[in-house]
Amino acid sequence: MKRLYFLILLLLVSTFTFAQPTNYLTMVQQKMQALKWVTGKWQGTVSIMGADGSRQEYKQAVEFTPKLKSSMLLFTEAANRGQDTVFQNIGIFGYDALKSKYTIQAYTNGGMQIQADVEVQYKKMIWRLPLANSLIRYTITLNEKGQWHQVGEGSGDGGQNWTLFFESKLSPVKNQK
Repeated sequence: MKRLYFLILLLLVSTFTFAQPTNYLTMVQQKMQALKWVTGKWQGTVSIMGADGSRQEYKQAVEFTPKLKSSMLLFTEAANRGQDTVFQNIGIFGYDALKSKYTIQAYTNGGMQIQADVEVQYKKMIWRLPLANSLIRYTITLNEKGQWHQVGEGSGDGGQNWTLFFESKLSPVKNQK
């Protein structure tokens, strides 16, 4: 009887050891096609609203670069006023095949690490970031002029009411030869 258990265990271990891993590349590449519209460089202005209702404008640049056989996008983002950097982020945007969802993992020049799930629609993406006592939501769309339009909103009541604190309008940067 012990030999039988040993043989069954050996068979199970060898099956797991020699099983071919699933290749998710094709599926992930197909999912990432929904985000093809964001690839490239974008430049324009961003407005950040203060708690007192004031509005500050800055120059913003965003770039999305396909990596790893177009299975993910590496992105960089920065807003500047003159020589001063207002904010700067770098991150990865991808599709998690095991969890069947889009994700962002980013790092800020303020030392924060951001992990968020993303909802992807036709020429639109929404990502939400839960914080200690509030929610942050960013909605990015490709408008009728072919511009990137992004709004950032915050909610302190679990998403019942939203307050605009961020808005940007960026145009694609044409390759210069």
